[in-house]
Amino acid sequence: MKIAVLGAGTYGSYVINSLIEKYPKSEITLFDVGDKHVKSEEEIGFFSSLKKSMYKGLTDGRYFGFGGASDKWGGQLLTYTDNDFAHPDDFMRDVIRLDKKSKDEMLSKFNIENKFPENNVSDKLFTKTGVWLSALHRNFFHWFKINKRKQVRILSHCRVVKLDSKDGKTIDAVVYKENGEEKHQSFDFYFLTAGAFESVRILLSSGLTKSDKVYFSDHLSQKVFKVKETTKIGNEDYVFRMRGTSLITKRMIGEVDDCSFYIHPVFNLKFPFFESVKEVLFKHHFEWKYVWNIFKDIPNVIGFAWAVLVLRRMYVMNNEWFLYIDIENPSKDNYVMLSAKTDKFGVPGLDVYYEAGKDAEAIFIKAKDIAIEHLNACGSDYEVLAEKINVQTCEDIYHPYGMFDFRNVEDYYSRWSNMLVVTTGCLSRSGGINPTASMLPVVDDFISEYLSTKLC
Repeated sequence: MKIAVLGAGTYGSYVINSLIEKYPKSEITLFDVGDKHVKSEEEIGFFSSLKKSMYKGLTDGRYFGFGGASDKWGGQLLTYTDNDFAHPDDFMRDVIRLDKKSKDEMLSKFNIENKFPENNVSDKLFTKTGVWLSALHRNFFHWFKINKRKQVRILSHCRVVKLDSKDGKTIDAVVYKENGEEKHQSFDFYFLTAGAFESVRILLSSGLTKSDKVYFSDHLSQKVFKVKETTKIGNEDYVFRMRGTSLITKRMIGEVDDCSFYIHPVFNLKFPFFESVKEVLFKHHFEWKYVWNIFKDIPNVIGFAWAVLVLRRMYVMNNEWFLYIDIENPSKDNYVMLSAKTDKFGVPGLDVYYEAGKDAEAIFIKAKDIAIEHLNACGSDYEVLAEKINVQTCEDIYHPYGMFDFRNVEDYYSRWSNMLVVTTGCLSRSGGINPTASMLPVVDDFISEYLSTKLC
């Protein structure tokens, strides 16, 4: 069984591990445009243009090389339950079913356990607690030791150009560039795991989409409240806790007019030392001024070290912290298409059109009112910072979804006869979570239960 995995990032690494668990004798070829040095869109030489908005999901949200975005991400492994959507479509209902069935097994692959209950804190809000990947061991490629698997042949510095298909259903070959030379290889099965936007570019270039535009959505994020004195809201404490080198974090999730939103805490926005720590841990970026940030605020640095190393919790500077509200963008008009401009590989880039939907402000106001109602009921000391929605960017909001129209998971598994696309773009809703991990039980189900029928 010869399998191609196109993209060595978060999903590509997970797919390979799951394949080897189920099919230890499989022959896997892994294609990636990068190598062990994970780079941004600009660094790797890709091109995208942004039309009409400040959305930075491509320029700031995608990374290339072994581990991809997981090398920078350090995010929460969150999955869906029946609480997440009042009216899920059939595809999301299947994703929820598989998440509930296999969440624990999936998390165990990362030596993570999440037994925290989801609590209804009001009739409109529930909490979801997430366990973050360890800050020191978050790169999926390294975690699953992909480079040490004898079943895997790695082709780095290879840019996938397109997929050959005569009928739009069966993939005949992958077309890629290596050292400027265009090459073709054929396999029994293909996993397209190159990230949401790069996977769409490959599909567009291959004529494997229904039109020359692929519609999508993402979250809109806004800093809304400053909270004072305590990290508790009612009986729930929202301060980050430490488990080993992982974080335990909590958020509130709600839904209005079939549009999900979540309210999540952000700490130490005006603490230079903490910002320096995040730059080093999550962006692998160091400047000597970070050392100076230690000495110019010794009391808070000591407090931070005591909280993290001894109390095993997040330090909260000045006993003030912030609540952001992120909503699903209700717009149905945002899309991506091939650009007339090519990148450094001579491959067409992407033009991205993204705006807040006309109903976004109304959704945001309703979500904010729900939050205010809960804060008041709990007697919280807070200040409102934002009255209107603004397309702000902060960590963890670059999770595009809604790029396909799968009717259910069976339709998803069979859309192409010998290929599975694995991105967050496959989800029809993102809900109130960072949805990356929600697709992992779906991957396991396909490989365990369906792949063998595709290879007969």
